[in-house]
Formats: sequence, C-alpha cells, structure tokens
Amino acid sequence: MYTEGHKVRGAKKLPLNLLDALRALDKSTVLRSALGAPLVDGFLKLKTQEWNDYSRHLTQWERTNTLDI
Repeated sequence: MYTEGHKVRGAKKLPLNLLDALRALDKSTVLRSALGAPLVDGFLKLKTQEWNDYSRHLTQWERTNTLDI
C-alpha cells in the first residue's frame, strides 16, 4: 500500500495525525458500541492530553527556523 497506494481508487485515507484520529474515533458509533462508551471516552481524554502536550512542545527545527531571536 505504501508503494502502490497512489494507484488505488476509492480507498479511505488514514488520519494524518493523532488529533484527526481522535476526532474520527469520537464520531465512530461502531467503535463506541463495540468497545463501550466509557472506554472510548477515557482513551480520548488520555490521548487528547497527550496531543495537547505534544502541541505545546517546540522542536529544535522550529526554534531554529521560526523564532525571531
């Protein structure tokens, strides 16, 4: 799929990042039903905090290339 993926027609695309995946999970009635809403909600809370922590972090590349110091 990685080398030939551009040739596949009609295939659903995977989320580009954790936040997109969390949003898709939050909307999924199938997974909520299969796993249970409390488990999904707990997982979403945990991983949303992980995403927020990640988003607050500046990489060395960002420091070097985007900050006017």
